[in-house]
Amino acid sequence: MKKSPAYPDCPTSLSEEQLNEYWETGYLAFENALSPEEVEEAREDLRTLFLSYAFNEDVAEFHPASKEKTNYSGASFKSKTGPCWVLLEPGFDPDPNNVEEVEQKVRKTAHFQDESELFKSLYTSHPKVMGLIKSVLGNAIKLYQSMALVKPANGGVEKPWHQDNAYFCVEDLDQVVGVWIALDDANAENGCMHVLAKGHRLGPLKHHHTFDCEILPDRFDRNQALPIELKAGGMLLFHSNLPHQTPVNNSSERRRALQYHYRSSENSVITTEEYFKVFKEADGTPASCMAAVPENF
Repeated sequence: MKKSPAYPDCPTSLSEEQLNEYWETGYLAFENALSPEEVEEAREDLRTLFLSYAFNEDVAEFHPASKEKTNYSGASFKSKTGPCWVLLEPGFDPDPNNVEEVEQKVRKTAHFQDESELFKSLYTSHPKVMGLIKSVLGNAIKLYQSMALVKPANGGVEKPWHQDNAYFCVEDLDQVVGVWIALDDANAENGCMHVLAKGHRLGPLKHHHTFDCEILPDRFDRNQALPIELKAGGMLLFHSNLPHQTPVNNSSERRRALQYHYRSSENSVITTEEYFKVFKEADGTPASCMAAVPENF
């Protein structure tokens, strides 16, 4: 596996050279997209969100863990008034009398973008985040997805190799861009993002369901993976066809990150059936997670 290089400070817009590099490699990485104060505020906002949802019947519905052996089998808390939900690690049995421990075992949360003023700014007005997204997609953009991705200490689960477009349904695969923002120093030991440079140029790759939705193992050489090690506040900008994964957290510290996806306003959302004709391999085989035959799900 290659070593992660040093990355420049995050600008408020991409130069022509940087934009060409994005289209060539499928990603760009920067340090200091968020200030130390913004990083600390984001951590505290996540903590507040997680604690407010944990066994708070006025705010969220509790859903116990299932017996499936997948990344989505953990217990969860779903908002009673909005789309936000919080998912815990699979195999963890939450104790309603110990919400602090529950907060430490969060795996991810989705649709969190309106849960704090800082979270809102990251998809509406943050100069660095918005500047880079608009450099790629133009000024007319829409938020497509938001997730806070967490790996608890000492074993936070792997997210296997996948393409984010495998989960989406859009007309134009090139017009969806993701940002992954580190809230803790992210490295190979604690589960930083790993990417396949130029892998977006392979086109859609067939996915299947194991403990998660992932790319079939024979589609590319995993030994070409590059870890994107970032300090807290660093950001990865990436094409939604770029193969990527995050390994198990083998450290004694939690690793937190925010992830947003944006699409061009002209890039319409289409039906699943229509998407089978868009996200497909060279032979025409539908390749998305929705098209995959479940194995353990």
